[in-house]
Amino acid sequence: MKFNRLMALLFGVSSPLYALDQTAVNWLGQNLDVKYTLLDSKPSTCPKAQQKCYYSALSFSVAKENTKANNDFAIFFSQLMPIYHVEGDNFAITHINGDIHKITPAAGFSGFSSTPTTVRFYTKDSQVTRSEFMPNYVVTDAQLKLTPQVIKSTQTQRDNDTGLELQPYLAPFDTLNQLQTSSKDDTPWMGSEYLYQHQVKPTLDAAIGLIPKPKQLTMLSDRRLNLAAGINLQLSGVSADAIAMAQQRLNTLGVKSTKDGLVVNVAVKPNQQSSPHYQLTVAENNISIQANNSAAAFYALQSLAGLLDINDLSIPMVDIIDTPRYDFRGLHVDVARNFRSKAFILQTIEQMAAYKLNKLHLHLADDEGWRLAIDGLDELTSVGAYRCFDLTETRCLLPQLGAGNDKNAQVNGFYSAEDYIEILRYAKAHHIEVLPSLDMPGHSRAAIIAMEARYKKLMAQGKPEDAQQYRLVEAADKTRYSSIQHYNDNTLNVCISNTYTFIDKVLSEVKVLHDRAGVPLNTYHIGADETAGAWLESPACKKLRSSVKDFTNFNGYFIERIAKLLDKKGIQVAGWSDGLGDVRAANMPANVQSNAWATLSENGHAVAHRFANQGWQVVLSSPDVTYFDFPYQSHPEERGNHWASRAIESKKMFEFMPDNLPAHAEFWKNTNHHAYIANDSDSSLNKGVKFAGLQGHLWSEMLRSDAQAEYMLYPRLLALAERAWHHAEWELPYQAGRIYSQSSGYFTAKLKAQREADWQRFVAILGYQELPKLAQAGIEFRIPVVAAKQQSGAKLDAFTAIPGFVIEAQLENGNWVPFNASLNQVQALRAVHPSSGRKGRALSLKNK
Repeated sequence: MKFNRLMALLFGVSSPLYALDQTAVNWLGQNLDVKYTLLDSKPSTCPKAQQKCYYSALSFSVAKENTKANNDFAIFFSQLMPIYHVEGDNFAITHINGDIHKITPAAGFSGFSSTPTTVRFYTKDSQVTRSEFMPNYVVTDAQLKLTPQVIKSTQTQRDNDTGLELQPYLAPFDTLNQLQTSSKDDTPWMGSEYLYQHQVKPTLDAAIGLIPKPKQLTMLSDRRLNLAAGINLQLSGVSADAIAMAQQRLNTLGVKSTKDGLVVNVAVKPNQQSSPHYQLTVAENNISIQANNSAAAFYALQSLAGLLDINDLSIPMVDIIDTPRYDFRGLHVDVARNFRSKAFILQTIEQMAAYKLNKLHLHLADDEGWRLAIDGLDELTSVGAYRCFDLTETRCLLPQLGAGNDKNAQVNGFYSAEDYIEILRYAKAHHIEVLPSLDMPGHSRAAIIAMEARYKKLMAQGKPEDAQQYRLVEAADKTRYSSIQHYNDNTLNVCISNTYTFIDKVLSEVKVLHDRAGVPLNTYHIGADETAGAWLESPACKKLRSSVKDFTNFNGYFIERIAKLLDKKGIQVAGWSDGLGDVRAANMPANVQSNAWATLSENGHAVAHRFANQGWQVVLSSPDVTYFDFPYQSHPEERGNHWASRAIESKKMFEFMPDNLPAHAEFWKNTNHHAYIANDSDSSLNKGVKFAGLQGHLWSEMLRSDAQAEYMLYPRLLALAERAWHHAEWELPYQAGRIYSQSSGYFTAKLKAQREADWQRFVAILGYQELPKLAQAGIEFRIPVVAAKQQSGAKLDAFTAIPGFVIEAQLENGNWVPFNASLNQVQALRAVHPSSGRKGRALSLKNK
């Protein structure tokens, strides 16, 4: 009987329709060919009087002729922007929650065959980068009784040459109608000729110096000191443990510590200056370090490693006097949306310390995952740390972001208590403070679903009081809302007592982990952003509104209450600026950290200035320059999000002037590639007010592996470190009240020339001195694409914006050969890193 059903399903044998069985579902998973095509990102008309829309298509086929399937299947897939209109009658598409959609056959469906069956549809919001189109579609039966299967054709692959991700299910992007988001969008296609016109060719073969640039560097000789025989550290006023990780880095780079090595005198003498300050002198057969604290001594040794040429283990003879620009020099890593391994975090800590960053903001929980084990609340990780295909969400969360059905995939996982303690101790040894964040009250779906699984389990065991204790759902709340990521159930109810019982439990357990590690929990980041539309029909919230004196809003109430809870525990509260905008400053503790993340092209300077003026510690988090989950360049093959910037190259991060936010309107553009105006006349910083620091951000919605995270993080991390540590002479000083535009002219030609000369220094050190060290550490940093232009006389000129790479050319026969300007019929160019042999993304010379 099973054979007959399968024949009817697969080969069109004339027989009644049967429900799918497991063999048929398995066959569809292996043989159904799925193709997604972005047809038009700016159609001239939209269905249902929608002002803007995006037009796409999905097609399905199988290789066997006359193959038919009955109407009993369902296909689930991740679509970041919900579909609001479907054309035709062959398929129906339903939005489930978040990005999960379901495709089912409709009246016009007549079976799969070798001729693709296509459904076209519209979304209201844009998806225009290839990495926004998620993999791992799942097929199962409509009754959800069979084991679901990931459709093989929707899985990603890895390019053999570059190691980059391939998406065989996604049709090529080859027009501006697949790159630009509207008719008003002038985002350029950054192909080889565009890059040739807009990038600057490196001019230096080498440069003496460091990343980040020290406050003062003086050359003592044109000779170099060789450290091949090793070094012998002589310590005074500082423990060996305090500098051990810098010593280990030198050892890894080839400079061994040995009693017969060159003596390096390290002396720490405290003074009134709390920020690290050191002097490093490298003279002939003599290296000395004077520092005011252990962190300064650590950084001085990192500078010694930074000066090192790993090819011959020599360093220049210099005298360096150095101190940081900001005390807060941070990196935010999102491990919640897609998990990052402990090994990745430890390696990131090493590289942060190498470039003198000192704050690691760990985003440990969000809608798509809870990543830290909490004693007594096992479901937070047994359920909340995994995504798989379980629509009941009792074993795992919905497979958002193309997670598929494998609980062992890289996107899943959590840190045990011992893992987290190891991370804390490793960070402390590198003079880095960990700022944990478990985002609340929005972005809390993983916690809500996990605690609901706990509730159901304990109710089944006949333990109603225990079940209710940490339940985060108010059964009588009938509020209908949709978060910015299209969830209808991701926000904690801030009006019920269980919420605060849960949060107090979590905070107490996190503090216990810090205490066990011997690392104080000084600052906790509550998130507190993006809480759209919740609580409106909650009985508890209606009661709260009427009972609280001077009630303003629910999010503000929540933040003020949690801030006081943290303050009682001796912990500083931190949060994103939009959420903190809901509070009354008078009801907050004295010390508050605000991450100002409004885009600069939309008056982001005013947000940062407002919080700084009220005495809070403002950490600059401007997404149009510090969000490393955005593409390096506006090109379909570059991974990343697109809502705040279409291109964040290392040079853009390098050119950031964090003390003068509005001034960027003179030389940056907005997300539509239009000039903008930054008016500071009514939003100025008060005299003497300064920002606390600068933070880079690695969000992970589109980063499904550690290798992808490394690609997005490096080398931009080094440019972040440069700006967080060093105040460049070319930076335009802030003057209150100015109005900036691309015609205001405050950033003079002289300053531009100074900035360009400084970039040439930076990029020479990056390419020749630092990338080889990253390659030696096995880090898969982004290799630049090649800028090229056909010159007169059939000569082809080409370069990479970062030096130190070999350029290869692809000929008509497909072979790759070393590039020279006289080659004929060059089809494409790519860069190759000489020491690792890794290859960069190829750019065709035949398209834009």
